[in-house]
Amino acid sequence: MEPIDTARRVGRRIGLALGFLVGMALSGCGGPSEKTVQGTQLAPGADAHITADIDSDGATTRLAVNVVHLSPPERVQSGSKHFVVWQRPNSEASWRRVGVLDYDPDSRNGTLTEMTVPHANFELLITAEKQSSPRSPSSAAVLGPTSVG
Repeated sequence: MEPIDTARRVGRRIGLALGFLVGMALSGCGGPSEKTVQGTQLAPGADAHITADIDSDGATTRLAVNVVHLSPPERVQSGSKHFVVWQRPNSEASWRRVGVLDYDPDSRNGTLTEMTVPHANFELLITAEKQSSPRSPSSAAVLGPTSVG
């Protein structure tokens, strides 16, 4: 009777190991990560909902940002007309422009629909700017820097 008990034990162990491996694989496939971040002192009532769909193999992230309760850019910094989204892979790197929030002054919401960032992990910053394509961020940060990924 020992061979039957041994076969059962081996079968159970294989089943448990396979179950563990499947559980580990599925835990990595949870879909996009979501994060809510509060605004800075220049935008104290603002909240940003950040959705990041990370492709670790390709080291890219599909990014979407929705900011609510955001004061108009000219109230944040005199002469500003836009909210620009920036990213950098780490604090030693330079900021790179991702895009401009589509800002609705009536609802006070700003949205950046899906953009691709060439990193799986990075810092995100949103600033009030006078131009839509500045070379570097102003000091008027309304969100961040915050880590994504």
